[in-house]
Amino acid sequence: MVVINWIFYVYALVFCLYTTISHTAISIPLLVIGLVLYIISLKVQMQHAAIPWLRLLFIGFLHYIGHSNFCLLLYILTLSFDIYKEESRKKSWLLAASYAFIYICNVYLIIGFSSKNLLWMYALTSVFGFTAVALFTRAAYSTIRQADSLRNERSLYAQKDALTGLYNYEESHRRLEQYIQQKQSLVLILIDCTDLKAMNTTRGFQAGNFILKQMADLLQILFKDSLFIARYGGDEFAVVMPLNPDHDSTTSFKLKLDSELPKLTGIQITYGIASYPLEGLTKDDLILLAEHNLFIKKRESWLKREEHMLRSEKLRVVGELASGMAHEIRNPLTTVKGFLQISKANGYNIENWYAMIMDEIDRMSDLTAEFLQFSKPHRIDFQVDSLHECVLKVIALMESEATRFGHEIHYQEWMDPILVWMDQDKMIQLLLNIIKNACEAMEENGIIRMQLSRDPKNATLIIADNGPGIPSEQLEKIFHPFFTTKAAGTGLGLSICYKIVQDHQGTLEVESELGKGTRFIITFPLVEENSQNEKTAFL
Repeated sequence: MVVINWIFYVYALVFCLYTTISHTAISIPLLVIGLVLYIISLKVQMQHAAIPWLRLLFIGFLHYIGHSNFCLLLYILTLSFDIYKEESRKKSWLLAASYAFIYICNVYLIIGFSSKNLLWMYALTSVFGFTAVALFTRAAYSTIRQADSLRNERSLYAQKDALTGLYNYEESHRRLEQYIQQKQSLVLILIDCTDLKAMNTTRGFQAGNFILKQMADLLQILFKDSLFIARYGGDEFAVVMPLNPDHDSTTSFKLKLDSELPKLTGIQITYGIASYPLEGLTKDDLILLAEHNLFIKKRESWLKREEHMLRSEKLRVVGELASGMAHEIRNPLTTVKGFLQISKANGYNIENWYAMIMDEIDRMSDLTAEFLQFSKPHRIDFQVDSLHECVLKVIALMESEATRFGHEIHYQEWMDPILVWMDQDKMIQLLLNIIKNACEAMEENGIIRMQLSRDPKNATLIIADNGPGIPSEQLEKIFHPFFTTKAAGTGLGLSICYKIVQDHQGTLEVESELGKGTRFIITFPLVEENSQNEKTAFL
């Protein structure tokens, strides 16, 4: 653009010098003023609709003051310049007609025509000439724009992934190398969608593609401050975040990857993290470390799944243990005992607790019959019940027991109803076992916190205490049959809890930290909208 402007400046200056030397100019000062105004109109960067028309007037003024048709080339060059920048076809043709009119008027004023036929011939020739300039310029404009569009499109396809719109593998490497050369402190996160291959097999590639696009959108929302986000492979993504040395930003990244992203997408992910320059000084070192950490995460996830499978296999042994019946009957007996102790202070009036006591006695009878046939397949009726109501009932049953130990039970409920398929008696048995263990593990004045929540597919119940915690070497064994740390325990309680959760198609996980307490995280699938009111399973 600068070169083109200089061509205009030089030609306008040559025109002024020519008319001055040949003594055709009417007034040299006016000629200089016209030249200055024309140059200023070229230098103005403002995109105003009046600028091309002002430029035309300045050329017409120069033409008339210079009194020389040597100005024709300046008309043509300026008209091409203005039409090229004008996107409206209508304005382009109007501008070309105006140029032709101003030029013909000046020619007529300068040289005059003795014959009207000669005037019309010259006018038609000028109109055709300016029209040809407009056509050629519009054609050139269209061709150049198409070429630019194709070039930009090729560049975009070379950099972006067609499905997700994120940067592709090659571009992610190029940009990462660029940031490292600029000494930009950063964190590289490689994310792998663990369940995507299975989803492609069971639900088809369209469902997998939908998840990939959803994952790309969510990554751009959760990591909006990222340097860039790329689709690193088939089901892998790369996120590069700026590293803030003032605080531990890696913790917030892990929170989003461990909790928020799986809940929003509904699939499990694994990830590997590496930071520059703390853990690697080159692009290859950084990628190698992130891929290694990703592999470790995948291995841990695989081992965890294998552990779940082995644990499920071992739980079959529980069906052969008649001693488990005594362990399970102890819980309702403890509840009945608590109500009887309270009734003693009220003159042995058990009217207020009679229904609950009878419910617990009936449950003991059912448990006895169930344990006698535990090793055989048995029929369980599932019904749609409120998990919130079930938790309230367990709290009512355990309140006296907790008070006797000097503990408090705090419950944070979810405002919306949470309905799951459940056998209510077994659900109560599961929660009573966990809460009773928490009461026995804590010292006096302990607190048991229960938190109920949900996501689009699952309900989650967290039961946490502030007891002494479980050592890591024991944490891996607490669901094994016969494993116990109690003097009078049978080691079957948590094994049965795990079996109950499995029967309900849920998951049971435990986290513990010495000196801070233990958390049991239980998830159950929510009832589908079109589910029947009742179903039966053989277990």
